[in-house]
Amino acid sequence: MQAGLEERYFITALARGLEVLGCFRVADKGLSNQQIAERCGLPKSTITRITYTLTRLGYLAQDANHKYVLGTATLRLGSTMLQGLDIRELARPMMQALADSTGTTVAIAVRDRLSMIYVDVCRSTAALSLSLQVGARLQLAASAIGRAYLAKASAAERQEILSRSRELDDTVYDSMRQGVARALHDEADFGCATSFGEWQQDINGIAVSFMPISGGQRMSINCGGPSSSISQEYLLDEVRPRLIAIARRLES
Repeated sequence: MQAGLEERYFITALARGLEVLGCFRVADKGLSNQQIAERCGLPKSTITRITYTLTRLGYLAQDANHKYVLGTATLRLGSTMLQGLDIRELARPMMQALADSTGTTVAIAVRDRLSMIYVDVCRSTAALSLSLQVGARLQLAASAIGRAYLAKASAAERQEILSRSRELDDTVYDSMRQGVARALHDEADFGCATSFGEWQQDINGIAVSFMPISGGQRMSINCGGPSSSISQEYLLDEVRPRLIAIARRLES
């Protein structure tokens, strides 16, 4: 489809409404119209109309402080999406076995714009484990699970990601360029992406990307834990072969 024709089919109002829904994060207790406007880079007057419409439709709701939170209609959409990820049923026993035997947390994530979103998490019974939940977002360039995705994404998709980051600001773009370079370097050296105290100072982790046997979009699987109990050497020497084997099984 030619570029001019593509623009004819692009509905700006719909795109802005989806951007508003996408700006909410797991840790948010509620957002004002001004906060949403700042995150989306849109005028407050525009955001006010969008939030009113989304509230009428049930995609947003207002709390006791008159701030906006995601409404039950988004829960319905999210539940439908998660139910369609059949790969989770296949992956969960392998993820839990790896978590239990290594004392780590194992998670699967999919890409959403410049982030990775956890869609399933398995934890060990170890006293210390990561507390991230399903729905948590991790930056593409700054996390092992994001860089694993970047390493295996097509050249065209990586270019689209870089273009999207350039639209934000030079700092985001430079960070993404460095993330892509690190992703390709780690993939060549280790066959996985690594993060040793970078995503969070006291957390070590590795990740591998895979294309699910059931089709759909590319995913990544990671494994990690507190650096006090999960060392870099342990992850690379003991855990890495098993994580790569799980990813290959999920592909074939």
